[in-house]
Amino acid sequence: MEESEFNGEISTMRNISAKDAEQLKLFKKVFAKLNSIVFLFDVINYKMIWVNDAFQKVLGYKKSTRKIPEDIMMSIYHPNDRDYLKEMREYLRENKTGTFTAVYKFRDINNKYLWLCTSANIFRRTRNESIFEVVGVSIDLTEQIPYNKNLKVLSKEKLFEINKDQINKITFREKEVLKFFANGYKTREIADELGLSFHTINNHRKNIIRKLGMKNLSALVNFAVENGLD
Repeated sequence: MEESEFNGEISTMRNISAKDAEQLKLFKKVFAKLNSIVFLFDVINYKMIWVNDAFQKVLGYKKSTRKIPEDIMMSIYHPNDRDYLKEMREYLRENKTGTFTAVYKFRDINNKYLWLCTSANIFRRTRNESIFEVVGVSIDLTEQIPYNKNLKVLSKEKLFEINKDQINKITFREKEVLKFFANGYKTREIADELGLSFHTINNHRKNIIRKLGMKNLSALVNFAVENGLD
């Protein structure tokens, strides 16, 4: 159901109180002002049940309510992100009250890939999943974010969480040595700082690279910085 159809249904409702009518008008204004895409989507039949005007403002698509074949729907996602809907379905099957959040690339009507951040929850689902609808919000992250001072911290925290099992393979001492490498110290300098031999620090470096599956010290330093180990 498109925004115009939704609004049309509101205007033709019978036996609605004045208070509810005013509230619906307020909701209509809120949805019209948002640049965030608010949607109700059938993830079984790939059908947009309802979407606000931002769907057209952000992505340019007008026919947002037609049933879209799976191959066409998948082609709109970036090749690296075409498991998005499948992963969302699987997550929400296992986490019925959870929220699925993902950042991915989605192609607009001008064939430009936009970075979208979407959070979705189950709206309605039958036991046999003949109906499986999600409600969610998508935000376009492609343009510069005016308030972005926390993005670096957020990125490091998320990467650390993803790589936590891998990072936990290295010891406290190895993390200490890794921090020095990430801050530009040479092997001899680290040895002097920690009161250890050059040979010991060199062995730590080799063990860290092996445990984390890195190719060389440069890759190791990048990993440390990206994961907030510096």
